[in-house]
Amino acid sequence: MAWPALAMLMVASVGSIAQLSDSASFGLGAVTVYLLPALLFLVPVGLVSAELATSHEGGIFVWVRSAFGDRTGFQATWFVFMNSVTLYPSLLSFGAAALASALGRPDLSTNGAYMGTVVLAVFWLATWVVSRGMRSSTGISNLGLAFGTIIPALFLIFFMSAWLIDAKPSQITFALSDIAPPFTGLSSIALVVGTFVAFAGLEVNAVHIARMKGPPRNYLKAVLLAAATVFTTYLLGSLAISVAVPDASLELTSGASQAFTVYADGFGVTAMSYVLSGLLVLGALAASIAWIGGPSRSMWLVGRAGYLPPRLQRTNAEGVQISLLLLQGAIVSVLSFVFVVLPNTSAAFALLQDVSISLYMLMYVCMFASAIRLRRTQPDVPRPIRIKGLPVIAVVGALAAVAAIVLGLTPPAGYSTLSSGTYAAIVAGGVILLSLPPQLIYRLRKPSWDTDPEAVDELEADD
Repeated sequence: MAWPALAMLMVASVGSIAQLSDSASFGLGAVTVYLLPALLFLVPVGLVSAELATSHEGGIFVWVRSAFGDRTGFQATWFVFMNSVTLYPSLLSFGAAALASALGRPDLSTNGAYMGTVVLAVFWLATWVVSRGMRSSTGISNLGLAFGTIIPALFLIFFMSAWLIDAKPSQITFALSDIAPPFTGLSSIALVVGTFVAFAGLEVNAVHIARMKGPPRNYLKAVLLAAATVFTTYLLGSLAISVAVPDASLELTSGASQAFTVYADGFGVTAMSYVLSGLLVLGALAASIAWIGGPSRSMWLVGRAGYLPPRLQRTNAEGVQISLLLLQGAIVSVLSFVFVVLPNTSAAFALLQDVSISLYMLMYVCMFASAIRLRRTQPDVPRPIRIKGLPVIAVVGALAAVAAIVLGLTPPAGYSTLSSGTYAAIVAGGVILLSLPPQLIYRLRKPSWDTDPEAVDELEADD
């Protein structure tokens, strides 16, 4: 694999337009909103994971276990698994809102019963596809990436360019002073947390270093190219939404579809908005298939090495981890009722997204801490990629992750009817509740759970 190809694989792993509405509310301030997390979080993730992957083959479980032991390694893997579980409702609510627009009923995107029902229907459809095996899920996932993510993103950017060239009215100004987002308290910038979840996932591609052409240093070129591509795409896509949709009417779940409607109507091609919104549904389905299959598979492999009871290690005739699929399905079904209970679907989206990103950021804290500890405890381990100043870079990345967790406890201004205390309590309670099971499971583990001691070695290939 040439390093530019690896860079595009990285882009595919983190690419999504579901979070563009978060940053669109900042207008031109999205430049800062994306630039700071890219420099302080995305780049450290890429650099630190490069050293870890070349010095300790495998994924997050191997890295954290090598640094802090089995229990912490299991906990870090669980964070990834639970992040994916809590991600589905917010990700699929984006698809549900796009479906409403494709059907010519954008008003449904604010209907909690509709959103919850569609989220569940699409999630269980995606789960069924994954249960049929790798061949069917990979094909749909790749198709969805191309038609449901890349094409809509390019159309957003094309529409914005044509709109501005044609001197049509813009909802934002492009004054240099607007690059700094307005700050009136944490709630005014709470939506920045969406950029962290948009950038998350780069580390999973570090395992491909062994199959990359040329010296290991080429991986750093891939990281920089991927970071620049993701940053540019997200920034332009976010601006495309903010140019078309007034901040007062922007919905977190349907910002892209709202922009398509404005642009298509303005150019006299109304039907295009229905088509592009329909493609967003395909993209949400494809992303769900990728996330449903990946983290649960890694959790299953770790479980077979003695970390999960045999009941959760079961597979179906296709060799798919069916017990874990059903477990995460049950949790997602419960979480989906948040859309029904809360009167504001944007608030439900923000709440679930904040729980999800907090869990993922805790994993990153474990990863950064592991890199620092392994440098101290295993200084003689060969490191084909040895990052200069790694301890400082890792601390910067960890602090950025902690900052995202703090922001996640704050209700975004204008998108939540809950008080600050209630919002923070729900997010913190959800994170704590979903983080505790691995500690209990580890305490109760038995030697008979170890059905395949070599299963962890498969993590590298599966990642």
